[in-house]
Amino acid sequence: MLLFAHVGITLGIARSIKKVMKNRGIKEIPVLIDFRLVILGSMLPDIIDKPLGGLIFKETIGNGRIYSHTLLFLLFLSALSTYIWCKYRRPGLLVVAGGSIVHNILDGMWFYPETFLWPVYGWTFPKENPENWPQLWLTLLSEPDYFLPEIIGGVVIIFFINKDICPPKTGLDNPKKLL
Repeated sequence: MLLFAHVGITLGIARSIKKVMKNRGIKEIPVLIDFRLVILGSMLPDIIDKPLGGLIFKETIGNGRIYSHTLLFLLFLSALSTYIWCKYRRPGLLVVAGGSIVHNILDGMWFYPETFLWPVYGWTFPKENPENWPQLWLTLLSEPDYFLPEIIGGVVIIFFINKDICPPKTGLDNPKKLL
């Protein structure tokens, strides 16, 4: 998956969780969800792994799904964020961890056990050819597994911007109030 799917779908999940909790009378947790950190968490595995595996280790690994696409990374991030929450009552890293978990779910990492369960299957990651990455952009246009989540994520982002970032104002900008 690409940017719109990861960011949009994760934002939609976070916004839904926030709304459900508010409707159930839980006021503390929705306040703690910072959507900027949700966005960071939704892209964190790619922010780490794409440059690391595709550029720095291009010759040896050439794979954009390495360390931060593993269960070990998610467990470490979750444990660290839980510790920080319990000790300091700072929820930021919990939100980032949640976004990273959703990222790995959307990537379907359980279909890649050599990566997801690293180092259970050995210390090396599957080698890929980073020269084939531009071909991924072509599959985006032709395979529904790629373009449908992108469209859904894009729609959610537009909805999110419309509802949360640029909410409608009351008064003269609402044509129904003029009538």
